[in-house]
Amino acid sequence: MAKPSKILVHAAAIIGLYLAFSFVMFLGLQVSPVYGNIGLVAIAPVVVLYVYIGFLRK
Repeated sequence: MAKPSKILVHAAAIIGLYLAFSFVMFLGLQVSPVYGNIGLVAIAPVVVLYVYIGFLRK
């Protein structure tokens, strides 16, 4: 069974990634599509790194 602290860390990471993605979508839709594309390119490796470290690496 997972420790409560590990669950809280995952929840905080997912909430942080959601907020970052939402901000990138705001930039892309309201400010400039170029900023949205740059933001997506910047956030994609962070999401991949989180999935690798958080779930795949044992």
